[in-house]
Amino acid sequence: TKLAESREQANAIASASEEWIQQQTQLNQQIKELQNHLNPQRTEQAQLQERETQLQQKIQDHQTTLSSITPDLEEKQQNAQQLQQTVQQLEQQIQNLAQQVSDTEEEKKLQQNTQNRLLQEQREKQRQLDKLEATQQAQQEAQGTYATQIILKANLPGVCGLVAQLGQVEPQYQLALETAAGGRLMHVVVEDDQVGAQAIELLKEKKGGRATFLPLNKIQPPRHNMSTALRYAQGFIDYAVNLIECEPRYRAIFGYVFGNTAVFSNLETARPHLGKTRIVTLEGEILESSGAMSGGSRSTRSSVHFGTATETESDEIQQLKNRLAEIEEALATCNPKIEQATAESERLSQQLNETRQQHQQQQWSLQQTQQEIQRLSQQQQELNQQLSQNEEELTELQGRLETLANEIPQQEQELGQLQEELADLENRHSNKEWQQIQQQIKEQEAELHEKETALNEAKQHKQQLENEQLRLEEKITTSQQRLTEYDQQITDIHQQQDNLQQQKETVAKEIEQTQETINQLQTKLGDLKQQRDRAEQTLRSRQRQQDQQTWKQQKLQETLNQQKQQLTTLQSQLQEQANALPDPLPEVPELVQTNGSETITFATYQEQLTHLQQQLRQMQQRLQDMEPVNMLALEEYEQTQAQLDELTEKLNTLQGERNELLNRIETFTTRRIEAFQTAFDAVNENFKTIFATLSDGDGYLQLDNPDDISNASLNLVAHPKGKSVQRLHSMSGGEKSLTALSFIFALQRYRPSPFYAFDEVDMFLDGANVQRLANMIQQNSQQAQFIVVSLRRPMIEAASQTIGVTQAKGAYTQVLGLKL
Repeated sequence: TKLAESREQANAIASASEEWIQQQTQLNQQIKELQNHLNPQRTEQAQLQERETQLQQKIQDHQTTLSSITPDLEEKQQNAQQLQQTVQQLEQQIQNLAQQVSDTEEEKKLQQNTQNRLLQEQREKQRQLDKLEATQQAQQEAQGTYATQIILKANLPGVCGLVAQLGQVEPQYQLALETAAGGRLMHVVVEDDQVGAQAIELLKEKKGGRATFLPLNKIQPPRHNMSTALRYAQGFIDYAVNLIECEPRYRAIFGYVFGNTAVFSNLETARPHLGKTRIVTLEGEILESSGAMSGGSRSTRSSVHFGTATETESDEIQQLKNRLAEIEEALATCNPKIEQATAESERLSQQLNETRQQHQQQQWSLQQTQQEIQRLSQQQQELNQQLSQNEEELTELQGRLETLANEIPQQEQELGQLQEELADLENRHSNKEWQQIQQQIKEQEAELHEKETALNEAKQHKQQLENEQLRLEEKITTSQQRLTEYDQQITDIHQQQDNLQQQKETVAKEIEQTQETINQLQTKLGDLKQQRDRAEQTLRSRQRQQDQQTWKQQKLQETLNQQKQQLTTLQSQLQEQANALPDPLPEVPELVQTNGSETITFATYQEQLTHLQQQLRQMQQRLQDMEPVNMLALEEYEQTQAQLDELTEKLNTLQGERNELLNRIETFTTRRIEAFQTAFDAVNENFKTIFATLSDGDGYLQLDNPDDISNASLNLVAHPKGKSVQRLHSMSGGEKSLTALSFIFALQRYRPSPFYAFDEVDMFLDGANVQRLANMIQQNSQQAQFIVVSLRRPMIEAASQTIGVTQAKGAYTQVLGLKL
């Protein structure tokens, strides 16, 4: 209302001084127009000056920033290059280490495969050896060898040895004489019949079987007339007993063994004398005097031979033992290699992991450096762009400032003139009242504007508070829902924990009960084992004691008998020596003898005398053995020892090289077996697919001895459609052709050849099978060239190029090129 009243008064005053106002208005309008034109220019000038200052400051800042960024960027780039080189080196090192780890693992796997194969072969060979040795042992026990071993190992006095041990023969006569002697080679030669009786009693006690004993004091060779007519017979060599080299005391033994057996060179020369005497040939045929003949192949498992003290082994057993020894040496070489490869693999793996970690760290550093370089480069580029833009803008501003500097002084001069005219006009006419009213109007308008602004701000604040209230209410609702869900989850977790705790307690009780039961059973089992061991030990000790007591009793009985005989002899000798003693008797020395630090006490003077005589003989024998004395023995010993050391070193070197060669041989064998198995599996799968395609049947490859691939044979198992599985020789010609072609194509698919030549392979096939074969060849011709000689239409039609050969007129052929 006040504003309206003031406006009315102002209008009244304005109408009264309308003329004055018009003039003033015109001046003011001119001044205003000029000011409106001048003020923007001044403002623009001030802004341009301020902008010029800002641009200059910005340009200076950008230049400073660029000068600081450039060396940092260069340093980062150098670091990035170094890091890139380091990363590349680490990548190369990682590749090398990975390759080394792969090679080491492959070598380890190869050595483990070799070891497993050798262990399996060792088990198989050992089983074969055990079986052969058990068979040989059974044969030896059946032949009485076990009994002779007991006698020879007992070291009974008076046992000379086996018949085979007591004679030597030349190699060319060995087979004939061993065949002629037969089982008598196993007979035991003893000094007298008493020793034989003792040996028989020992076999009875040991339950060692039976044996034949030949006492030297009782044996009588059979009396045979050795015909002198045979000495001039064709092929006659000599009588067997004359071909034996032995001591004279054993001549009767070999006379008993061979009798009048004559030795001939071969069966043809011996047959005319059949029935005259016992004959043996160098090849082992025997012709008895009764007319019987025996011969054939020779057994390789003969128990003993002339000149041997133990039973010989068969070639198969010897080969198995040699192979087992080689396997042991190879395994001894293989185990350190596996351990070395394992340690090397672990070391390389650890080094590889460390290198990978370094690579990751360096790569991460490189990425960070590259990102920093990218950031600095981008910042440098942006600064350069901004610097260029600022410099261009500064150039434009400077041009505009020059223009304004020329226009503003002229306009200020015009404005001064107009202001002077307006001042003159105001001096002539007063308008203070109007100005006061105008001032009140402005103040009231300003107050109204402030109130309206405050009202709008209050409304906006109220709206913000309402929005904030709505958001808070939504958050409270969501939080309450989450709290409810969390409470439910906590309740479920507590319930699960209670259930798990109950289950844990139940399981713990069951474990404790089971552990107590196990401990009780283990304690009881240990007690039972201890009782069993004690009982077995007691039983064995009682049995040993019983055997020892029985043996001692027999020994004592024999010793008692011998001592009784010796007592009778000694009593007679004592009586004779007592009669020969001088009278009075000389002083008798003490029955004590000192030998260095050892003092020997004798029971009788005879024992002392015997001991002294034995020492005397030993000394004399040592003196004889020492003659002649070699004064260069020490020097020769040193030379021999040096040679021995050198040979030992060479032997160790050769042994190591031999073990290494054995390991390489076994490793190559393992690789060969693995390569063959890989090729066999691939060719087998190809054969199955191709045979099914060509014949609508099924077939596969089979090894007759999969456990020994080196000595296994390959079988083609083919089952044509509608027929049972047959052997290859029972198949028709077409079936044989399809089977053979399937095998060829299977090999070709595994390892292709550049070209193949087939000569009428479809001759025995029907039309459908020829078509299948033609399709197969056409399909495989994409990888290889096939040259096929054929007379069948499907094969000719499937060919890419066809050459016809026909017989022209006369005795020559004609070759034609055909296009189908």
